[in-house]
Amino acid sequence: MNIPRLVPLAVALAAFTTIIAPFAHAQLPPNILQPGRPGVPVKPGVPLVPAAPAASVAPAPEPVPGNGEPNTLTREEIAQGWKLLFDGKRLIGMRGLQKADPLAAGWKIQNGELNLPKEVKDTDRMTGGDLVTMDFFWDFDFRFEFKMTAAAHSGVRYMLTEIFGQVPVGLKYQIIDDVHNSIGLKGGNLRRTGALDNIFPRGENAKLREGDPLNKIGDPWNEGRIVVQGTHVEHWLNGEKVLEFELGAKVRQFAVANKMQVPASFGMKSRTRLSIADLGTEVAFRNLKVLALAPQAVVVPSGGNVRPVGSNVPNPLLLPRGK
Repeated sequence: MNIPRLVPLAVALAAFTTIIAPFAHAQLPPNILQPGRPGVPVKPGVPLVPAAPAASVAPAPEPVPGNGEPNTLTREEIAQGWKLLFDGKRLIGMRGLQKADPLAAGWKIQNGELNLPKEVKDTDRMTGGDLVTMDFFWDFDFRFEFKMTAAAHSGVRYMLTEIFGQVPVGLKYQIIDDVHNSIGLKGGNLRRTGALDNIFPRGENAKLREGDPLNKIGDPWNEGRIVVQGTHVEHWLNGEKVLEFELGAKVRQFAVANKMQVPASFGMKSRTRLSIADLGTEVAFRNLKVLALAPQAVVVPSGGNVRPVGSNVPNPLLLPRGK
């Protein structure tokens, strides 16, 4: 038998392993010795080098409960998930659309208000540009307060179609001086505050707190609210629901009937940003806050029901919504 001859060979192999083994891992680059890399040997006794953390943007500061003060959230609102877009000192959830720095271009923050002052030479001219939310929403509850000067005209747009370098096209919650602006005077409830501008009229129950901005009597701040859930949309003004309707093809049909130039997707459900319009007149905002609602199944109705809430005079063009 040749068994004795195997012993020297085993001894030689052991000696070779003893000499070579210490250099085996020394040839591996240090960054290979990482967790989560299957098949990569890790030398016993060498600590694993953790991967460098990815660069991240500093999170926005947590909101501080304000107990109902302007531009703050209550504890209940914070718990519900509401987000401020303006805290009285800075824009924290909005940015300029046409202007890189809207606060330098025309918008001003004064006394806890987001103002868009206009000199005579700037009347009917965009200065600060539109503001848009940095977040997109499917379903939402957007609440805001606005104050107008004489002949003011602005609005909140949503369900936007955005084309780079152009004013976004979308549904508009109308904000206008109902007394002095010729658009509202000629258009009636179809063009006045709370309406879906030039598409569906507001109800007769819509009332501004200060009917005539020149009188300066009473509270000049008005509360606006837009709720979108599924295809159902509601417009509120000063605590009253003044319009409700369904998204769908009917919205575009009414827009086209009123000689509006709109894209094919106009009035359809979409993921959207919210926009405050600069339409060339003075206006001010505060208490801008939004709550993202749980998405609802989207079922586009065949009729597209519309109801100008609070109106006792039926509009023959509108299909009343049952109570």
